[in-house]
Amino acid sequence: MKQLFTILFFLYIGTVSAQTFVYTPKGNKGQIAKHEEYTVCYSEEHEQPFWVAYELTKTELELPSRKRKSSFKEDPMVITESASHDDYTNTGYDRGHISRAEYNKRSKTSYKESYYMSNVSPQIGVNFNRVGGDWYNLEELEKKIATNSGSIYAVSGPIFNDNLEVIGDETAVTVPGYFFKAFLSHDKTQAIAFILKHDNIDVTSLWDCAVTIDKLEGITGFNFFAMLPNKTEVAIENHFDMEYWKALSSK
Repeated sequence: MKQLFTILFFLYIGTVSAQTFVYTPKGNKGQIAKHEEYTVCYSEEHEQPFWVAYELTKTELELPSRKRKSSFKEDPMVITESASHDDYTNTGYDRGHISRAEYNKRSKTSYKESYYMSNVSPQIGVNFNRVGGDWYNLEELEKKIATNSGSIYAVSGPIFNDNLEVIGDETAVTVPGYFFKAFLSHDKTQAIAFILKHDNIDVTSLWDCAVTIDKLEGITGFNFFAMLPNKTEVAIENHFDMEYWKALSSK
């Protein structure tokens, strides 16, 4: 009986730990809005997210596709009001999802929320956001890793360095100079980040854009995966195991 109690206790602790793990970054800027399948930290200054965090699973990706929405909506949870669909019209930039619509298919509500403007940044279309571009290819890599590993924790967003310009008639929307993605393995033993220059020149290899979480933190000012135990956080954020991630992307 004592042995059974011990096993059940540790199973309970493990379940609670999994349920309470917070993978959103820490930082003192931006408004946090939590939606069904992603959490966003919104920048009023730049009128787009600082970051969007979500867990991406194989199960999610295997769900049937939903009908693409015809327009994007303002996020009702952003107190200061988000940018609008019209702020991007005739600017030459795509309304680029930060958490891809394909990652938010569990319900009609979650899919609709993926079209909130709080989940959007202005992105160059051809050779960046669209098929074959660097951001598109990084999303495809993200999908492979999530599918082959079962699930990953991800944080994606713009980096406001060397910004390209400002767009929008009613709202000033910054066009970022860079974009990033940060991945944490589901067992929380491996982490890696990617930084892409926001241009229409394709990189030779996405792996050339890989950086440590520590480097990404230094650039963005956010503390990624801060809920990890300190020893684990230090161990996995100051380096990355390239072969581990490559193996997951090639299965």
